[in-house]
Amino acid sequence: MLKILTKDQLIANLTGEELKKREQILKIAEQVLNEINPEKLVREKLRDFDVAKFENIYVVGSGKGTAAMAEAVESVFGDRITKGVITIPEGTSHNLAQIKVIEATHPLPNEAGVQGSRQILELAEKAGERDLVIALISGGGSALLPLPVNGVSLKEKIEVTSLLLKSGATIQEMNRVRKHLSQIKGGWLAKAVYPAQCLHLVISDVLGDDLGTIASGPLAPDESTFADAIEVLQKYKIWNVVPETIRAYFEAAEKETPNPGDEAFERIETAILANHETPAKVVSKLVPGCEILTTNLNGEAREQAAAVLARASEPGVLYVATGETTVTIRGDGKGGRNQEFMLALAREGFNGVALSIGTDGVDGICPEPTAGAIISARTLASGVAIDEYLDNNDSYHFFKKTGDLIQTGPSGTNLGDLVMILR
Repeated sequence: MLKILTKDQLIANLTGEELKKREQILKIAEQVLNEINPEKLVREKLRDFDVAKFENIYVVGSGKGTAAMAEAVESVFGDRITKGVITIPEGTSHNLAQIKVIEATHPLPNEAGVQGSRQILELAEKAGERDLVIALISGGGSALLPLPVNGVSLKEKIEVTSLLLKSGATIQEMNRVRKHLSQIKGGWLAKAVYPAQCLHLVISDVLGDDLGTIASGPLAPDESTFADAIEVLQKYKIWNVVPETIRAYFEAAEKETPNPGDEAFERIETAILANHETPAKVVSKLVPGCEILTTNLNGEAREQAAAVLARASEPGVLYVATGETTVTIRGDGKGGRNQEFMLALAREGFNGVALSIGTDGVDGICPEPTAGAIISARTLASGVAIDEYLDNNDSYHFFKKTGDLIQTGPSGTNLGDLVMILR
């Protein structure tokens, strides 16, 4: 069972209503993380799936929730699985026998991810017309499937990814660029799988569940073009600073990604098992009187914090918001969108209890794995200068000083962010 590892620190030296509300909201967060377990979701989907007609069953996949998804596949089909390969984040726990696991890095890719992607592509290409490929895709899969196009190095692709992360680009915009630098994303894995039948199981971390955006759409058609990718880089004023090899590749535009009319997508059955709405639905079951403000939270974290707080006005009501914000980095601090959201909320003078966490257990790039942060009157009374840390995008070090960092370790899934506010 997943636990909030810093819980003792988060409730230390508190009394009265502040202690009661912190304990309540932290308990709910723990319950949500345990209820959105990918293994349970996949097992329910596969319970009545008939595989008798298939000669071979191959399993491929990538993402933060894919290890747990693969465990469910093994528990259902066991020795019927011919072979499998998945890429997952380093440090993710797993217990797999038939399916090979390759641990890679996220959010910036590494060589292990390249090798894993190559093996996934090679395995998919082995599948014939009478075979089944079970593809397990979850959030984070884009960084974990880094197979650059010929002529572009991994280092150059990392440079582009880093520039996009710092620019404030949306996940849709980032993936529009990344899929045009990939041999496996943007529908290319689907081309490798065909003519086998494919069961495409998805845990979505993307608002709107756009299959072309989740993990950069390895099994989804792509309507975007090289021109669209160039437009993203120009919009955020990084076109002239990306490596020359990438500019040259995009301008040549020799091989567009597979479009919706391609035969590769004819034998793919897709099921979205969970998305951004799922954590909010779990909270509503746990706390029947709660109010869900939105399941489509997006935009700049510090701006959305004020907007959400303005709607969360009734004392005693638990307010919930899910989705995924962005952060435009202007300083040189450390943190993530959930921590910045909470820091912006603190700047508004909010002294109830609120938390924001990444459901994957990871929020931005921090010195230690951090899921998010919690705030209350104790935070505001700490005397730490909020504006100074917010202006430097240094929410991590602010909450490190106040003792309000939420750490869970990897949760084994990724359904965006969960915000809860209790006045």
